[in-house]
Amino acid sequence: MAWGLRDAVGLTNAGTQCPNQALDQQQVAELLDAVGPPAGGTSLDSLPPIGDGFASNELCEAIRNFQSVQDGLVADARVDVDGATWTRLMELVGPGRAPAGEGVPLLLSVSDYDVVELPQSVTPWPSLVYTLRGKVAEWDGAGIHMELWVNGPVKVAWSKEAYALGCEVSPDFAAMESAVASGSARAIGGAALDQLCSRVKSEARGAVGALFSAVSVSVGPDGTPRIGGTIGDETAFLRVEFEPAERTVIYTGSVHVFQSHPVTDGEAQLSGDLQVQLRITTGEEDYTASLAAAVAVLAAAVVLLAPVAQWAAGSEFVSGLGAGVDQLLVRIPLRAAP
Repeated sequence: MAWGLRDAVGLTNAGTQCPNQALDQQQVAELLDAVGPPAGGTSLDSLPPIGDGFASNELCEAIRNFQSVQDGLVADARVDVDGATWTRLMELVGPGRAPAGEGVPLLLSVSDYDVVELPQSVTPWPSLVYTLRGKVAEWDGAGIHMELWVNGPVKVAWSKEAYALGCEVSPDFAAMESAVASGSARAIGGAALDQLCSRVKSEARGAVGALFSAVSVSVGPDGTPRIGGTIGDETAFLRVEFEPAERTVIYTGSVHVFQSHPVTDGEAQLSGDLQVQLRITTGEEDYTASLAAAVAVLAAAVVLLAPVAQWAAGSEFVSGLGAGVDQLLVRIPLRAAP
């Protein structure tokens, strides 16, 4: 992560909030901490966690205090991109060269939130892996009920232009200490990045959930149901079976996921192989009638399955993003070998 603001931090002249992107606030907070009290700085420990889009009163007052102590600065509680306050902070701190590589991941220790910025040679690009298990979509028609079930992993990996942040359960502390000692990495404030880590996970869940926001099912030329829409192109189901007790026809197949999803500052790439089941339940008594009824409905028109769970909606930052599965197991890779 190279030093530099994307937008203003603090308050506008009217007293309202500037854009206050979390990564921008983090940089300002770190620089104020590094300046130290004699020069008008403020310790990170005295600042609350950063909220994306909202600068706390404490951070705004910390900016104003720095401006008041420094000669020639206007005490307006705002740091503009390449403005006088930003320039003074950079001159006083002299953060030095950025770590090697562009968009270097930041590793966050879940246990104690010690954060160290690492060069690309030490750690891979950040990614999260989600294991999906359960019903993701359904549709009700005249005497017919359809459900789509999935099972399998989906990996969400960020492009270089997007978040340069890796949230890892067990980072390589030895590698971090070595990188800091060599000057190729720098230690930064962990509390400020906790919010960013939460947003990364929320946007990852939103990207996975969007796979099921508009799933379509139709019948191909051979009479076999095909699945498409947001989950992928028209893919045929491979096997059909019946559950007589439930009067259900079950089509089974697999879908290869490889697509991009927009996220803050770039895009995330989703990849994986999902096992999918289309379960069609009818009121008919026998298998043949059930199968015929299902095919007739699908042949008449493309059925759009509705998502069944808004599993990304509970986030502090992201609400109503896509939809997902009833049960989702989050697996964060521990660490890839350098």
